[in-house]
Amino acid sequence: MTNRQKQHLLGYLGLYSAEVDGIWGPRSVRATREFQDCYMEQTDGIFGAETEKRILEVISTGEKPRESFWEQIRYFAREEFRCTCGGRGCDGFPAEPSEQLIRNAEAARVHFGNVADVSSGVRCGLRNAELPGSAANSLHLRGKAMDFRIRGVSADTLCSYVRTLPGVDEAYAIDSQFVHMGVGKYERGNEK
Repeated sequence: MTNRQKQHLLGYLGLYSAEVDGIWGPRSVRATREFQDCYMEQTDGIFGAETEKRILEVISTGEKPRESFWEQIRYFAREEFRCTCGGRGCDGFPAEPSEQLIRNAEAARVHFGNVADVSSGVRCGLRNAELPGSAANSLHLRGKAMDFRIRGVSADTLCSYVRTLPGVDEAYAIDSQFVHMGVGKYERGNEK
């Protein structure tokens, strides 16, 4: 199957809306990952033989996608985690935010019962390099870190709570309000 055919199939399912040009770039990879999130157990963004077989099966049977975890998230929206490079280094989502990260943020928001603000979510390499003090291998690059606050809660209090959440490998205060939370630091491969 050619890249153009793959793009057409992903477009048919509403997952790929860019120009069908046969160039397999970040948008094609993201659309593939979204397809895999909805219809497969493995989510690696690679449109290999298993993904090809599965997409043809889905299209031929009209199978409906399984529910996205975002539909279960009440207090955060995917858009809040967009890279802030303004399109200079990516199309906003060089990686998808980790489900564990988002569920942990949701748990913190519910626990403290106040509005949460995300200052940094997913980052592309360009944006990450621009930020003073950012590690070259930052978890933000893989969608596994965020910087946020809960209004009215000190960073120390929030950080203490965040450290109790599942999968948290990094938790530290950035200033008196904002906390960095990272998950899956030691995982290999991708998670949903």
